[in-house]
Amino acid sequence: MIFSNILLASVASAAVIGLPLQARQIKDASPELLAHLEARQEGVYHGSMSKEGAYYNAEIEVGSPPQKVTVTWDTGSPLLWVPGTNTTSCQENKCVSSFDISKSSSWKYEKPGNAWGGHGNWGKDTVSYAGATIEDFNVYVSNDTINSPSYNIGIFGQSADRDGKASFVQGLAESGKISRPVYSINANYYINTPSDKTEHTASNVYYGGFDRKKYQGPLTTVNTSGYGAYGIPISGLLVNGEKIKGERDHAVVLDTGGVSFEITNNTLGAIARANGGKWGNRGWELRCDSKPTLTYEFGYTTIDLDLTVYMKKTSTENVCNWHGLRVVPDNKGTLLTGPALISRALVIYDNERSQITVGRARYTDESEVVEITGDIPGALLYTDFLKGKPAH
Repeated sequence: MIFSNILLASVASAAVIGLPLQARQIKDASPELLAHLEARQEGVYHGSMSKEGAYYNAEIEVGSPPQKVTVTWDTGSPLLWVPGTNTTSCQENKCVSSFDISKSSSWKYEKPGNAWGGHGNWGKDTVSYAGATIEDFNVYVSNDTINSPSYNIGIFGQSADRDGKASFVQGLAESGKISRPVYSINANYYINTPSDKTEHTASNVYYGGFDRKKYQGPLTTVNTSGYGAYGIPISGLLVNGEKIKGERDHAVVLDTGGVSFEITNNTLGAIARANGGKWGNRGWELRCDSKPTLTYEFGYTTIDLDLTVYMKKTSTENVCNWHGLRVVPDNKGTLLTGPALISRALVIYDNERSQITVGRARYTDESEVVEITGDIPGALLYTDFLKGKPAH
């Protein structure tokens, strides 16, 4: 059983809606889900990267009476897609779950569609998540396949859309269930990819608020590259407390649907050299007894990413090289990141203001969920960091 029952801490505000998410390995995904998650990534996979990322699972209810449907909770897209019960894959019992239009009295057919490489129907129906319900919500239901006949899970997008019937976050705000279209995510513990050991780690999402006990140090609010986009600039990449030399300015995308995280060859080299390594026959090598860490600097906030999970022993004693990474050209400006970095942070996605607030994760049973009605409580501005203003 891939899912577990994780109880959320009690929510302090009635205007905050929360629930747990489940991290799963990308090797469990169908080819179609993988194609969707990879669509936002440029270039060709390095090695066997296509099987070494992670994605998040959630369970929603669709229709009347409600049918439970398992979906991928994806910050990188805005819409809801679910497999129909009559699809080829579902008829062959390959679906994790499905939605049966014929059993929903509230289903309203709109038009045919050919989204995601297959055919289906656009319609409206009642959608519930974490106890919050939106009626006449846009739903795409597959009729046949999505690129191949084995698609097995839906996609529940969270990115910004001004239509409250297309975006669940926007719909919650328009219906007054939350004050603003904003949500946060924090993990109960860090997630390593590729690693089965952290596959069952739960993350909590709160619509309209965040848990102020789940971060430490400063919170920093950063403007995204535009409405509906999740790319934010970082002020640097650090190894052993020092910024990497020769590294261009980067933005990162904190994407729950990212199948891996991207890293430049220059960065890998800096990390290897800082850990007794050098360029070898199989690329960058480093000592197997080292503990390489890459620090992402979001202005006032820094987040450390443990890279030991990406080390693989060679035939030479105490010599390891990198594996499971998407290595990209040094001149690439925007780097995709996924659960490995997100789970080490408290991340607040502000769809209304096109901002993301980042804090270093604090793993604790303590909980204090607060509502977001205006500015993020306690957050500092990345623009102030660029102006040289101190944190206090």
